[in-house]
Amino acid sequence: NNGDCPCIRATMSSLAATQADGYYVPPEQLDAGAYKPKANHNQYLQRNVVRFELPFDGFCTRCDAIVGKGTRFNAHKAHVGDYFSSKIYEFTTKCRSCAKCEFRIRTNPKDQTFG
Repeated sequence: NNGDCPCIRATMSSLAATQADGYYVPPEQLDAGAYKPKANHNQYLQRNVVRFELPFDGFCTRCDAIVGKGTRFNAHKAHVGDYFSSKIYEFTTKCRSCAKCEFRIRTNPKDQTFG
């Protein structure tokens, strides 16, 4: 019984009170406007930059550098079309060796692959 032991509180704090920042903000501070959440704090929200991993091997056409499957890049993600209700995205990134050649990879929902 919780009423017998003074060290156990009858009410528990809720996890909903914890913000994504990792600390509790009382409702009166939220209502007063003292707490302002961070805006545009990640690359995707600012510039549509995502972390992209190559699904296949390739090579740069300018410097002949081999780019292996699984190599990760920061890529620009753009919505370029639709296939029924599925979106077609294009990921654009540059060669790590020469930084002049540009890779463009599109999703292909029709064939469930990349084009």
